[in-house]
Amino acid sequence: MPALLLSKRTYRLLLIVTVLATAFLAVTKAHYPQPGGDKSMHILAFFVLSLLTYGAVRRPLWPQWLALASYGAAIELVQEWLPYRESSIYDWLADVVGISMAYILLWLVQQWRR
Repeated sequence: MPALLLSKRTYRLLLIVTVLATAFLAVTKAHYPQPGGDKSMHILAFFVLSLLTYGAVRRPLWPQWLALASYGAAIELVQEWLPYRESSIYDWLADVVGISMAYILLWLVQQWRR
């Protein structure tokens, strides 16, 4: 499947910035507004991360899915050790939903283009 809209280099830059921003937000003490609630923000963040990862890597979706799910799990494990944050399996499941939604969308677009 060809690139979505941008160059591979641009996707890589956006992916790095988004991964760093996600990690920062995951470990900071401050509370941020979460329109739609915490779980919807997890879904949205990992949906965007998935699209950026696809654009940056352009490899089979399964390894990307596994890497992003592992990243979400790692965030939850780190939060377990932070006294001002809490870890939740439901947050990780919301991450997985966001990843899966993005890759289902990519698969559907690929099928439509054929």
